[in-house]
Amino acid sequence: MAYEDLLNSVEESAQDKEQELRKRAAIAIGGIKERAKQQAEAIRQAQIEEANRSVTTERNKMLYLEKAKNKEELIRTREAAFERAFSEAGSRLKDLRADPKYPAIFERLLREATSTTGDDPFIVHVDPKDEALCKKTLGTLNLHGEVRADLATAGGVVISQHDDTVTIKNTVESRLERAKEHNRHTIHAILSGG
Repeated sequence: MAYEDLLNSVEESAQDKEQELRKRAAIAIGGIKERAKQQAEAIRQAQIEEANRSVTTERNKMLYLEKAKNKEELIRTREAAFERAFSEAGSRLKDLRADPKYPAIFERLLREATSTTGDDPFIVHVDPKDEALCKKTLGTLNLHGEVRADLATAGGVVISQHDDTVTIKNTVESRLERAKEHNRHTIHAILSGG
């Protein structure tokens, strides 16, 4: 019987050992599953965070591009309004000669243009429509200059020296252009509500 007891004892010991190994295996498997689950969760969270960053970056990029596009459109709209305003002013000034105040305006333009000539001989370039007015105004101002009716302008004068080293433009168009450039910032500020 000792032999059977020994066999039973060995078998029980083997069963205990097997049970112990199964418990350890179950614990190890449980630990592996838990670590795998944690790692999977960490990977999932990292992917979610990366996706969120990507979406946020793309959204910010789209907002920036849209704002830039809107700003460009606003600038184009303001510039178009600015150009239309000066184009309209130019159109209205084309009929300046019909204004009864034109002779006085012409005199002022001529006086301003000749104020820097001193005693140097000069040439007054005018539109053919202003030739007679120019000669009369030069006489009134007691100025002596050669009159050449060689301009196409809505009014005003261009003064030059005989050697063309100095040219002073004081025409309706040149004054409008100077006003346009001089007042560009102010007008754009008004157009933008500032």
